[in-house]
Amino acid sequence: MLSSDAKTLLWCEEFLPTCDGQPNPEFWTPDLGDGSQHGLVGWGNHEREFYTTNSLNADNGLTITAAREEGVSHIETYYGPAEWTSGKIHTNGKVFFKYGYLEISAKMPKGVGTWPALWLLGKSISEGTAWPACGEIDLFEGNGAKPRTIQGTLHATGYAGESGITGFHESLTDLSESFNRFAIDWREDSIEWFFNDHSFQKFTRGQGDFAGKEWPFNGYFYLIINQAIGGWFVGEVDPDLQTSNLEIANIKHFMIDGIGEVKTVKY
Repeated sequence: MLSSDAKTLLWCEEFLPTCDGQPNPEFWTPDLGDGSQHGLVGWGNHEREFYTTNSLNADNGLTITAAREEGVSHIETYYGPAEWTSGKIHTNGKVFFKYGYLEISAKMPKGVGTWPALWLLGKSISEGTAWPACGEIDLFEGNGAKPRTIQGTLHATGYAGESGITGFHESLTDLSESFNRFAIDWREDSIEWFFNDHSFQKFTRGQGDFAGKEWPFNGYFYLIINQAIGGWFVGEVDPDLQTSNLEIANIKHFMIDGIGEVKTVKY
């Protein structure tokens, strides 16, 4: 457990109400569609959702609602009429983080086939460095079929996709029952994962599984929050599932022991 005396709050997002119910555009941009426009059909994972702004609601917290389409959808996807809509937002071009303690208070969706994710991508991906060389930090990934499992992963050149270096922790209760705090303590040469203030894994540059491997985690990264449905990570979707919510109460980024930066870009 980290001492609160070591932390200084640099940035906080509570998703206060907006006139249109959308996340504050000063910080957030919605990602829309099924990934095809980015050359990532099914977002590269055979996902079944189509991201829309209607799936997002900011009102003293953020709710991302995944909903099964009724009848034959008018939304066309890579596999035909959309089966699901959902939401995805990111801070690219608006807010960047480097090191520090990043904490997200969230209640996860319930249902087999749900795939909530809280993650970061290296800013360099927008500057010509392709994934996974840009680096990816998965603060949390969830699998609706494993409602108590917390997974944190790093991806980079030589360890990406299904070969990402990862670890797990088990909650005593389902993650959909209440809000929990998911966090990382990110330093120059290490990243440590926390669940409700308790450390459960730490990866260190050049040590263990990272000996001799690339470590592209020393630059600015941006934050992504989404609820995917289906795909290789979670498998088939429960045919009886109709809707599910990913709820975010707040996001906090702290300088810790004098380490950590937030860079904002004027909107």
